[in-house]
Amino acid sequence: MNRGVWSTLFVLAAVLCALLPARAAAETTGNIELDCSKLDCKGVLPGAVRFDVVKGARYRRGVDAAGKEVGWVVLSTDVVDIKGYSGKPLVTLVGLTPQGVISGAKVIAHSEPILLVGIPERKLHEFVGFYAGKSATQKIVVGSSREPDAVTVDMISGATVTVLAENRTILDTARTLGSEVGVVKLDELFPGHFVKEDRPWTWAEMTSKGVFGRLTVSERDMGLEADGTFIDLWFTIADAPQVGRALLGDREYAYRVSQLKEGEHMLVILGNGSSSFKGSAFVRGGIFDRVRVDQGLRNTMFTDHEFINMSGVAANGAPEFKESAGFIVRAGRLDPGAPFDLVFLGSHYNHRGGFSRDFRATRATFQLPSSVYVSEHKVDASTAIWRAAWDNHRLTASLVSAYLLFVALLFAGRRWLTANMARLKVLHLVVLTTSFLGLGIWLRAQPSVTQVLTLAGSAVGHWRWGLFLSEPLLFVSWIFIAVVTIAWGRGVFCGWVCPYGAMTELAHKLGRLLKLPNFELPERVHRPARYLRYVVLAALLGTFLYSSELGEKMAEVEPFKSTFYVLPWTRQWFFFAWWAVLLGASFVWWRPFCRYLCPLGAALALPSSFRISGPHRRAFCSSCTICTRGCEPRAIDKDGAIDSRDCLSCMECEANYRDQQVCPPLIGIERLLQKGEPDEERLAKLRQDATTVRRPRPRDAT
Repeated sequence: MNRGVWSTLFVLAAVLCALLPARAAAETTGNIELDCSKLDCKGVLPGAVRFDVVKGARYRRGVDAAGKEVGWVVLSTDVVDIKGYSGKPLVTLVGLTPQGVISGAKVIAHSEPILLVGIPERKLHEFVGFYAGKSATQKIVVGSSREPDAVTVDMISGATVTVLAENRTILDTARTLGSEVGVVKLDELFPGHFVKEDRPWTWAEMTSKGVFGRLTVSERDMGLEADGTFIDLWFTIADAPQVGRALLGDREYAYRVSQLKEGEHMLVILGNGSSSFKGSAFVRGGIFDRVRVDQGLRNTMFTDHEFINMSGVAANGAPEFKESAGFIVRAGRLDPGAPFDLVFLGSHYNHRGGFSRDFRATRATFQLPSSVYVSEHKVDASTAIWRAAWDNHRLTASLVSAYLLFVALLFAGRRWLTANMARLKVLHLVVLTTSFLGLGIWLRAQPSVTQVLTLAGSAVGHWRWGLFLSEPLLFVSWIFIAVVTIAWGRGVFCGWVCPYGAMTELAHKLGRLLKLPNFELPERVHRPARYLRYVVLAALLGTFLYSSELGEKMAEVEPFKSTFYVLPWTRQWFFFAWWAVLLGASFVWWRPFCRYLCPLGAALALPSSFRISGPHRRAFCSSCTICTRGCEPRAIDKDGAIDSRDCLSCMECEANYRDQQVCPPLIGIERLLQKGEPDEERLAKLRQDATTVRRPRPRDAT
């Protein structure tokens, strides 16, 4: 690898490492609390004049002037954990009436990039306003639906993931709140059943099937100067006989199941470590103060009335546990088909005198596997968003896939593609036009550096496949980009498929037809200017890792949103001016943004240094300038080598390589062979010049 690639990678890695701590710090800020003196609670619950705090609850009770209860309000982030496209939740205030009707909803805060600098926020507020007056149990689908009982709400074009996430946020918040206050029955809304087998499972079977959640806290996590385990908890819901009999034994399980009332469940906790999950409060007052179960708004603590004594684990092959216990979760407190948290409150003496102790709460989220519990209709929120997106884009995703496959097949059969220069130019023009009008104007499927930034953020944070699956057209496009970049370099995408790149190249072709001037930078300026795009990429990456919102705003150096998502003249003047300058320059300057500024192109140029198959070259290319003069991206060096990071795969040089009326050694060979007695020495020299060599190497930085 040459020093140009190494230096670029070094800059990117240094920025990444330096800003990881800053990113972690930035992500911990901005928590919003439910305070109706500061938030518009009256706006989402009309008729309420006062909002009372309910002891032990995270919602507020709204009452009218006569003191009559008119409903409740809650913040979505206190109930559900649904991420938007930014990887952060859309903080939404939701109101609910005693009839189980959503009285209103309002987005309090968000970090969605398309709404920060693109689509007007009023579009999101109009979308949220649709839910007022709808039942919390109503099935509401974004986009189209074939389900007869579903109500549909229009998509916001260009903000697919955002509105899908907001739909789930409002509905799941309202349903959880309704369940907590008793106006929505989740077991009726999301029915399910335990899978039952007569044979008790072995410990190995249970662990392999994912029956247990696990919460582990080290002594160092608790601030102790020791390397041991403070607590190690295994937990599950043991209603299913194959699990309950394995943990409790046949007789104890049969007795406990016979005592369960409708809607009640058995939670089993097994523990090891230097601490205890039972705690001393159980002995003093019959309260288990060290463990509780959280699910949405519901917090369940246990007393000796819910306690099931366990002397050990009956399962075959089970390890030894220091302590074990079962607890009855009362009716309406736990939905076994949804994720729930086991929370452990640990403490230790802090040596500050008296009975002073430090407390730390740790939680682990768990959901029963389908081998134990089957939800008949409920879909996990994290998968519901991307599944809904694919349902809405099934046809267009198929069309885009077929089109990209066609382009890939052109390059796979490039011997045919480049056998005729006229054919090559016509097909290139057709693909450019289709990419601009079809992918860009119609489908708005313009890949962006923001997806690269999101990938980097996920790599150093929490990886979420659902985020990448939630934009079907872009997901398909990025699979294509990954494959063709490895095979043939960035040029297949940048030079043929990129909608914005296609637009600027078409604009330049129009400028030639109109006989407009043609501008180019002198070589001494062009060569270092090519590396400006890597500086832009490094700056965006560092900024994004520090603050995703700021990074998304700075990514507006790409004029893609103004071109395909929002009418440029409806935006702030500086966005419009930047878009207009770049477009105007494209008529007289071949792809100025793509060659010098595009951070997406920079991100794709780095792996292009290792492309498997570049354009074919001949030994004679080191002394010929025919292709060099015609190379618009100026990717061919004086010695005939092609810089794979600059090459946009127009393939005209390879068409010249095959053309016996253009390539000098081929012309010479043909002329000599037409003579009856050719000069053998001259013919051997020409054949040596015509020998194929591999020279698509990147140039050294200078």
